[in-house]
Amino acid sequence: MSDMFLEIVEMDDGQIALRRADSDDEPIMRITFSDEVREQLDEEYIDVAKVMMTAGIHMISDLNVKSEEERSDSEPVEESDQPRVIH
Repeated sequence: MSDMFLEIVEMDDGQIALRRADSDDEPIMRITFSDEVREQLDEEYIDVAKVMMTAGIHMISDLNVKSEEERSDSEPVEESDQPRVIH
């Protein structure tokens, strides 16, 4: 399976979104901050959103590895069954 490249973008409505870099499809994940939080964070809200999305990506990766380990204990795994690399 080929690598999936992701990008973080700010949408027209102000949401911060994670989407495939090679597609204009619906974003994979969206983060919305209230006006109050945006004011408190000033421009740092973008960095906060990046950290939140990065944590989510790492969690998904960890879950894929855990799932793969559980499957390998019970059945043989072919190369095509390996978890996707997400980063």
